[in-house]
Amino acid sequence: MAYSGTYDKTQITVDQLISYAYRDAGKTAEEITPEYINAGKQALFYILQNSVNRGINIWLQQWVVMGAQTNQQILTMPTNTVDVLEANWIYITNPNIADALPADNTGAPGLFDQSGNANLSLHATSTLSKNWFGAAYQQQTRVFYVGFNAYSPDTTTTYELDLQVSNDGINWETWQSCPTVTLSDYEWSYVSLNVSQQFYFYRLINRNTSSTFSLRAIQFAQSQQTIPMARLNRTDYFDLPNKNFPSQRSLQFWFNRQVDPQMYLWPIPSNNYQAFQFILEMQPQDVGQLSDNLYMPDRWLPYIQSALSHKLALQIPGVDMSRIMYLEKLALDLRTQAEEEDRDKSPIYFQPNISYYTR
Repeated sequence: MAYSGTYDKTQITVDQLISYAYRDAGKTAEEITPEYINAGKQALFYILQNSVNRGINIWLQQWVVMGAQTNQQILTMPTNTVDVLEANWIYITNPNIADALPADNTGAPGLFDQSGNANLSLHATSTLSKNWFGAAYQQQTRVFYVGFNAYSPDTTTTYELDLQVSNDGINWETWQSCPTVTLSDYEWSYVSLNVSQQFYFYRLINRNTSSTFSLRAIQFAQSQQTIPMARLNRTDYFDLPNKNFPSQRSLQFWFNRQVDPQMYLWPIPSNNYQAFQFILEMQPQDVGQLSDNLYMPDRWLPYIQSALSHKLALQIPGVDMSRIMYLEKLALDLRTQAEEEDRDKSPIYFQPNISYYTR
């Protein structure tokens, strides 16, 4: 027998979803006008966005590491954040470096403050010939996180950096690419690393070879532990007598779920080396162009297709009510199947814990 021999190669585009939905509603291809296409994209957007109102979609979870400055009360979350599912304070430690690299860049040592609290008043700028900054260690050192603080007065800067490693300072290997980020002045960006080996040399190199970059600080950091943060409700946070109380550990937060979501930290950081680890629930990506695919697992496509068919059938004049009711029932059945299977299948146990209120 002949088989395809392939997996995950079938791609369903936005155009195919909309065309299929109109056929379900009784429309032929010749009857699908540009107005109908736009209505289909709008309906599809509503369906996707409403999916977050029915509970947590595990395929919309994102692991994020963020840093804070001294006395920073508010962390601005990504604009597509729906909720904070998990939050940890990271106990960051920075191994002492032997040398800052490049050796002939006089600003490089200021990026690796050894006092335990980065001096963000300093900055360094790379050169086109040595478009990187790094650190050398006296012994092989393992790094868990890499962070860098932007130097971008009165504007924003886009950083495209790679982490490279070496054991001799001559032959370098790209270990991990940092996501492209646009940062404001004094803003941190962190990356959690795939750790497996120890090296003598680490550096951040600019992928954009046509321009230099400037930073205020770099962390090649380790972590001894992460400590869960307790979530405060609005009333408890506003009842705090001193919302600006500083501490080396920020262990509570209030998540302000506005159009631009924000996290209010308490106590506020007393140093520039505080970092936080979050699992965020995110909004689905936009519908995009007709030739695009939807960003979702394939197992969700049957439900999204049937939901779109039902919604468009409601908007088309003259569709028989029995067809609309059938499409609604099909959509509800497929939604139930998709939601019941959207789980990590780990064992469930319940453990009462009131430690945040008693210790």
